[in-house]
Amino acid sequence: MTVANYNEGTDFNLQPNLFELQGYDIQITYSTTSITGQPLFNYSDRVESLTFSGNEIVVEDTGLGQIVTVQLKSNRADEGIESITLLIPIIQMAEAQSIMIQTLAVLSKQAVFVAPGARQLQTYHPIYLSGTAQAVAF
Repeated sequence: MTVANYNEGTDFNLQPNLFELQGYDIQITYSTTSITGQPLFNYSDRVESLTFSGNEIVVEDTGLGQIVTVQLKSNRADEGIESITLLIPIIQMAEAQSIMIQTLAVLSKQAVFVAPGARQLQTYHPIYLSGTAQAVAF
């Protein structure tokens, strides 16, 4: 993988396709495409390292920019459901270079074992991330 060379003229419509981010003991690498043509999402923290591709990655365009969600844990052994959603900000690149960005991911935890009574079943934990966005040729 190499950084694409777009020095023949300034292209203000160039969009980054590789995001390498970290914050609070979490590292996320998200690629909108790869050599297989499918998106890739790598998540690692102090405990585990997980890789997702293709249909395991849900991408939505919103007023906040693109949001990218993967499910970290399903309902194995009543652990509940855990997912992480990465906010991809709108970025303008004049040339294919690596630029610094700051963004946010939201870790969502949802209980599946429901006890009697009223209570909140889903919680959100914000994770502030910084790193790079770049346009690369795969």
